[in-house]
Amino acid sequence: MNNLNYCVECRRISYFNGTCSYCQSNDIKDIDRKAPVNVIGTKIKGRVMNAKDGMVDILCTGEGNIKSIRQFEAENLRKIL
Repeated sequence: MNNLNYCVECRRISYFNGTCSYCQSNDIKDIDRKAPVNVIGTKIKGRVMNAKDGMVDILCTGEGNIKSIRQFEAENLRKIL
C-alpha cells in the first residue's frame, strides 16, 4: 500500500518520512489493510482497503448494513485504536 503510515501519538494517517508532520513524533507505524479509520470532521468510519497516489479507498458500512467504497485523501483520516 505504498508505505502508508500512522503516528502512534496523534493517530493521523499519511506518508511520513521518519517523523510526524503534525506532532513531530518519531513513533510511526505502518497501517495494515482492514485497519479501522475515521474521517476527521465527520462521523464516517470504515476500514482501509487500498491506497494509491495519496488517495485511500475505505469500506464504509451505512444504515441497514449497506457497504460502500469511498475515496478520501490520506491526510483526512485518523486511525481508530
